[in-house]
Amino acid sequence: MEKIVNIYRRLSLVPALLDAKLSKSGNLIYSIWSHRNLEKGKTTKFLRSILLYSDLSTDCVFQPVDVSNEALVLSSPSEKYRAVLRETEEKQYLEIWQHQNLFRTVDLSAIDVHGKVYTDVEFKSLEWSPDELKLLYIAEKKTPDSEPFYQRKAKKDVSSEGKSVTPGQEYVFQQDWGEQMVGKKNSVIAEYSIQEDTVKVLQGLPDDACPGQVKYSPCGEYVVGVAFNNTPRKLGLIYCSNRSGVIFKLKEGKYEIISDKNKAVRAPIFTPKGDAIIYFEREAKGPHMSAAALVQRNFPESNSDSQKTLVKIVQEEMEIENGEKFYGLYNMSTIKRCWASENRLVISTNQKNEIKSYVVDIDTGKITQLPCDEGSLIVLDVHNDVLVANRRNFLTPDVLVICKLPAKGQESSLVWKELTQKKMVDNLEHMKYEYLELCQDAEDSVKKFSAIYVGPSSGQDKSIPLIVYPHGGPHSAFANNFSLDVAFHLSNGYALLLINYRGSIGAGDKTVHFLLGRIGTSDVSDCILATNKTLEKFSWLDPNRVVLCGGSHGGFLVTHLSGQYPDMFKAVVSRNPVIDVSSMSIFSDIPDWCFVECGEEYTQKGVADDQLLLKMRKVSPIVHAHKVKAPTMLQVGSQDLRVPPGQSYDYYHRLKANGVKVQMHLYDDCHPLSQVKNEIDNLINTALWFNEHVGK
Repeated sequence: MEKIVNIYRRLSLVPALLDAKLSKSGNLIYSIWSHRNLEKGKTTKFLRSILLYSDLSTDCVFQPVDVSNEALVLSSPSEKYRAVLRETEEKQYLEIWQHQNLFRTVDLSAIDVHGKVYTDVEFKSLEWSPDELKLLYIAEKKTPDSEPFYQRKAKKDVSSEGKSVTPGQEYVFQQDWGEQMVGKKNSVIAEYSIQEDTVKVLQGLPDDACPGQVKYSPCGEYVVGVAFNNTPRKLGLIYCSNRSGVIFKLKEGKYEIISDKNKAVRAPIFTPKGDAIIYFEREAKGPHMSAAALVQRNFPESNSDSQKTLVKIVQEEMEIENGEKFYGLYNMSTIKRCWASENRLVISTNQKNEIKSYVVDIDTGKITQLPCDEGSLIVLDVHNDVLVANRRNFLTPDVLVICKLPAKGQESSLVWKELTQKKMVDNLEHMKYEYLELCQDAEDSVKKFSAIYVGPSSGQDKSIPLIVYPHGGPHSAFANNFSLDVAFHLSNGYALLLINYRGSIGAGDKTVHFLLGRIGTSDVSDCILATNKTLEKFSWLDPNRVVLCGGSHGGFLVTHLSGQYPDMFKAVVSRNPVIDVSSMSIFSDIPDWCFVECGEEYTQKGVADDQLLLKMRKVSPIVHAHKVKAPTMLQVGSQDLRVPPGQSYDYYHRLKANGVKVQMHLYDDCHPLSQVKNEIDNLINTALWFNEHVGK
């Protein structure tokens, strides 16, 4: 056990690169990193400043500075000011810094204008006006004061004079945006004036619109953003790019929709000339994550060709510049500074087993892949045609790299320089990763999928145990990124098989939609095929010591696999698994997931369909629970709003009743079980569970 704990402790100090920005002068890079802090039980975030020379080389990296309580940070365009949203345990403060000193501090809870500021990826904004006199951000709408119908009061309460208080409203239900969005019910756009040192809420948005991702126009005369539709009900937003919304324009209290309705849209940005806006668009239905189009809408919009598609939704694959294959856009977001010269947009997205970066010429629509010969490449900042990026793979922690982008048409010739040292992690020296292209022998419309082997490069025959690890979602994907989880299991003597079954993103939109109506069958058969092919290919893997690990839909799959193939796997660890789709459809923050993944349209109108509930039940792992033999560990978050913990309780009792060795760990956490103290517990217990049942 001590050895396993020490492995985790060592890996917890490997830093992850979160962000990086070039200074206006181009001679400094501000990079943000993080790693687990076991003593505090939290993640520590720190700033590393790097001095650059004109040839983009460096020999000076300043000592790290802890910035863990800086939730949002943005320098003004001229870098005269630096805005910081600072969070403590109880409060949020807006700070404005000048070069010499702290210029302004606003206790945002004391001003009583709005609720908590949003810092999540779906809504958050922190934007300077072009004249650097104002800041935009998103916050929770102030809740009207209420009181019981009866309470004893002082004869004269001076503090409450002038306040409008409505009795009997304190228990009225208001829905929030679900998993990891608790308390976020109705958003507003807040604007801080530096000169006046005041905050106001911008007016004019309709009641059924929740604004987010806002920014000023280049002229500063109006605001654009995304308005999420909150009627007839809110559906869980995180990890769900299919939620209905519009791109809006707000000028002097006048609200105007500037995108098509009944679509899912994200991340509006202005073109360099400021005469058009670009954003992501897809259908506001179907799978939670799927391919999106990149759309441009011109101003003014009076002419018929005001909208055009820059990057279409790719069904299978398309050929781009230099004969490369492109499978579409799946990450509906851009970095803050994403424009290079000559109207070139720089963007990163999942592509099969990696994250790749591209230059999109918005004048011609040409797409060019940026070179990267080691795993994934994620561009973090673009300034004066200098690109800063994160290069990473399963065996090498994040490396900050930089390059000068060549002229249009020559982008594929660029050469990256490393600004931070590439370090090998102990115990990974003799490991490798290999992409596996797989194909089902069936009459299906989609047959191909992929998997990634990560493990020893060689070994004695049948000497290494294998962890079969399908991802969650199901519409997500394993990408070639350094992962504490993967490195931990490799260091503990296991190989891993990471399966991007049909339904995963990054391989064409047709693959994503193929899984609908086939969960519990095609994804399960893909896992079995991938496992068998991997055992055949790598002779050092032991077919008698294969175990299962997965969370969410990955948990759905590993519990399916242990029930449908009870003699194939020696042990199971399942984190917040989907066990019963029918019960999930009632209690989850994403009930539409249950309908759509069963091939049906989500609705709550009319009579409840008992046959549909039965269909959901039949595709669930619970129907195979009586056949399970493998010892099973369940890791469950008591605050999980996505996959209700009650179905894990039911599965636990059902396995016990059938004589299966089962153990459940219950954490005060939400769906990802990402709190440091909980991650320590579930990873180490996973290793101990597997070791016990494969004879290590």
